[in-house]
Amino acid sequence: MLSSYLALRNLWAMQFMLIASVTFLEAQNLPESYMQLADDFKKNAQPDSALIYYEKASVEFQKLGDLESLANVYNQMGIIRTRQDKYEPAKKYLEKALQIGHTSLDSNNLTTAVTYISLGVVYTAEEKYEQALIFHHQALAIRLSKLGEYHADVATSYGNIGNVYFKSKDYDQAIEAHQKARNIRAKIFGENSAEIIESFKGLGNAYREKKDYKIALEYFEKALQNKIVQRGLGHAELAKFYKDISNVYYLMGDKVQGDLYKSKSGN
Repeated sequence: MLSSYLALRNLWAMQFMLIASVTFLEAQNLPESYMQLADDFKKNAQPDSALIYYEKASVEFQKLGDLESLANVYNQMGIIRTRQDKYEPAKKYLEKALQIGHTSLDSNNLTTAVTYISLGVVYTAEEKYEQALIFHHQALAIRLSKLGEYHADVATSYGNIGNVYFKSKDYDQAIEAHQKARNIRAKIFGENSAEIIESFKGLGNAYREKKDYKIALEYFEKALQNKIVQRGLGHAELAKFYKDISNVYYLMGDKVQGDLYKSKSGN
């Protein structure tokens, strides 16, 4: 009961602070104020309110002729619509951002890279993988040009590409992309970092589908060990890692190990 009360009290406090922030920032009538409000609503899982203030910000940025900020607003609105599974409205916002990128911004602008990534996500959700890959490769090219090879955002782009290849069942290409992401993350963050876990999972999934079960196990076990380092034994987030390992053991016909890891997953 006490924990429920404290959670409710914290929610009330957060809502009060957000209302106070809206009152103060809206009075400023500046696009940056609208952006801050929109970002706060987005962070607090209130996407419809976020869209209202992103729209207000877009009007102000248009008046100022600040096209890069305007493109960023359209990106954010497209991302929200994508998360709501509203792909056609998402594409309309992202295409507006892309139009600005093509006509008014540097061809290697990082805001345009975000637009390409966001379009890649939409087309992946629609299972249009060839088009998704085109956009993700365009984003990667910009990031390589602007940021260099050894940058976290470049690793993320390789991971995005690996995920699309995996969904399209091109597992060799998925492995190549995830390996590139893994190498970059290892150099930047280290082999025991939280950031590299996604690469290990991507590689484990691809090798599992190729029926290279021993290699898949190696990567899933690396992901598990990293997660234990990050979260500690007994953490709820470990369950999905135990489940990945148990599934591979079952595919290998090893019911004993499969059952052991399944029991650890709590399922």
